[in-house]
Amino acid sequence: MKRALFAAALAVAFTAGVIAQAKPNFAGKWTLDAEKSDPMGGGNRGGGAPTAPITITVDGQKMSITQTFGENTRTTVYMLDGTPSKNTQAGRQGGEPVEIVYTSKWEGTTLVTTIVNPRGTSTEKRSLAADGTMVVESTRTGQDGTPTTRKTVFKRDS
Repeated sequence: MKRALFAAALAVAFTAGVIAQAKPNFAGKWTLDAEKSDPMGGGNRGGGAPTAPITITVDGQKMSITQTFGENTRTTVYMLDGTPSKNTQAGRQGGEPVEIVYTSKWEGTTLVTTIVNPRGTSTEKRSLAADGTMVVESTRTGQDGTPTTRKTVFKRDS
């Protein structure tokens, strides 16, 4: 009898833990919250993050982030199941396009993405805060080997 009660209590605790770990839905239109974001050199709020709104769509295990810069639109694809996603983006200052590989995995309710490009590797941690904002913590390693972490916060447009 005690074993049955213990097993039932364990099952309830496990189920509650699974429910509490539900993956957040990042879908929507988001705008940079410069006041809550870390500054980057020269007082530029947002640390180089997009100042134009971004749109995130989620379709099953695929998340796409679309940004518009003037007449140009860039979409970056993240696979939410750990499958690497190859994205091609314009090179610096009109150079050859570069391939950037995004590999994402869930750590609880945080989407952790490793980003590999020709200049190096960075990590991005994306989560939803209690106030409904989306927080993105990006860590890059500089040429001197020193890692730099920057927090960028986005507000969901109504």
